Amino acid sequence: MNPENRVLSYLPLSLKAHEYGAGFRSKPIQTARTSIVFVQNGSGCLYINEQRYLLKAGAFFFLQPAMKIQLMNDSENILRLHLLHYRSVQLDFGDDFIHAASMPSPLNEGALPVHYSSSAVTETLVLQLQQAFKEKSRLNDIKKQLVFCELLLHLHTCQKSDRLTVNESIQQTIAFMEEKYAKSIQVSELPVIAGMTPSSFCRAFKKITGLTPGHYLTRLRMVRAKELMSEQGAALRDIAVGVGFQDELYFSRVFKKTEGVSPSVYLKRRDKRIAVVSSFFLQDHLLALGILPIAAPSFPKYYATPSGFPSYLHDRLTGTVPLNAERTIMSSDVMRLSPDLILKTEFQKNPNDSMWNANKNTIFIGHSTSWEQYLRSIATRVQKEKEAERIIRQMTLLEQETRKKLAPVTKNGKWVIIRLLPNNCRLYGSADHTFTELFYRRLQFQCDERVTHPIYMDHALDRLIELDPENILIIWSEETEVNALANQEQWLNLRAVKENRVYYPDSREWDPWGPIGREHMIRAMTRYFAKNGIDG
Repeated sequence: MNPENRVLSYLPLSLKAHEYGAGFRSKPIQTARTSIVFVQNGSGCLYINEQRYLLKAGAFFFLQPAMKIQLMNDSENILRLHLLHYRSVQLDFGDDFIHAASMPSPLNEGALPVHYSSSAVTETLVLQLQQAFKEKSRLNDIKKQLVFCELLLHLHTCQKSDRLTVNESIQQTIAFMEEKYAKSIQVSELPVIAGMTPSSFCRAFKKITGLTPGHYLTRLRMVRAKELMSEQGAALRDIAVGVGFQDELYFSRVFKKTEGVSPSVYLKRRDKRIAVVSSFFLQDHLLALGILPIAAPSFPKYYATPSGFPSYLHDRLTGTVPLNAERTIMSSDVMRLSPDLILKTEFQKNPNDSMWNANKNTIFIGHSTSWEQYLRSIATRVQKEKEAERIIRQMTLLEQETRKKLAPVTKNGKWVIIRLLPNNCRLYGSADHTFTELFYRRLQFQCDERVTHPIYMDHALDRLIELDPENILIIWSEETEVNALANQEQWLNLRAVKENRVYYPDSREWDPWGPIGREHMIRAMTRYFAKNGIDG
């Protein structure tokens, strides 16, 4: 058979989610089908042919028929997995025939069974595949195959990267710490586990995580300590022991050094037990109203702070448990903190489904382009209506003062606003977006009258070229994307580029959706345009 007439194809058969409680231990079983398992949340260990491997969120592993496996959850949290069955098929074809035969999967040849991936990317693709399995149509079969192939390519890339000995060793020690942080771990043990010298291990660990091994372990313990403090009736001595400290006084000193307040002060600050589940920083509104939430959304891959909160909220939220909004926030993870109230908005990874509807103390807040509406809605729930109106009046005064300061800039030419994303130039419209409402209406920058669409338009580089605007403001864009566009001839020929009227402030932490972030952004805009503004 001509090798050119031979194709290896992969067919997804089923995808199911599984949960295993603390202390779960499966019986040793022998696998019957070719599968991939993705760890969504939690940690545990996996025995494959009696060899032990550590699991954590973002891990994935391949199973081949006749493997002997055993799964354990020896942590205190729920271990959540997705199990994907698939089949490898070899197609031999000629002019008048096609022959199909099942083949052993070559996806994991010559590699360690357990790998680690970008959990956000993997989770997105798994969710897309899960949706494709639900929809029944011939066209959707193609979509299912397409998403599955994209997932395999992503996993293959992760496999190649984590075959590096150093990276694999560091990931194994990180998994070990995340699994055993409540035990008496000696940092000197970690290089031994990694099979590296102490000096090379510390250099490699800090390069990968940004922290020393000791600081990383302390951060793990403090995050868990704050979670335990959120539970009603938890004794300080039990909390200290629960995160690996035998000495309560030493725990208190470490806690105060890392969190800025003592454990006793931290506990007293929680007068209302409110959790936030949202893609917006509604904790901003709560803080402005004088309430410290017990848990709130964070974006650890976007913000450089240890908490994943923006820097202007990080210190204010000392004691608040970060909820990673870059992945699915599980209802059970929030409910174990015993909140009196959950403020919930619907967003991509957390729809308002039955899981949240079942919680009687969940309050759903509808989408709005008005930050005032969010504030008033929250204030009504916590009986802080007068405080909300005071905050709104103060913000109105700040906006009016800023408008006067920026008048020499706002009156000089028409503007367009863009955001550069990978392979996408997003052109913001003239209305129906919180940022453009502030920029054009309240601060009175002049919108190019040819921009008439609402919210924003994706993949709009051609439209931008057609507009050839006087002034361009680039927001929320990574430097790599800006540099990539800056080298294109079309961009270089734009009037705003030639006349040096392109404005690219550090807007990573510009957030107009909450009063604290809005004030932070307005003052940053004032400083930026005072330094880089147009001469009238």
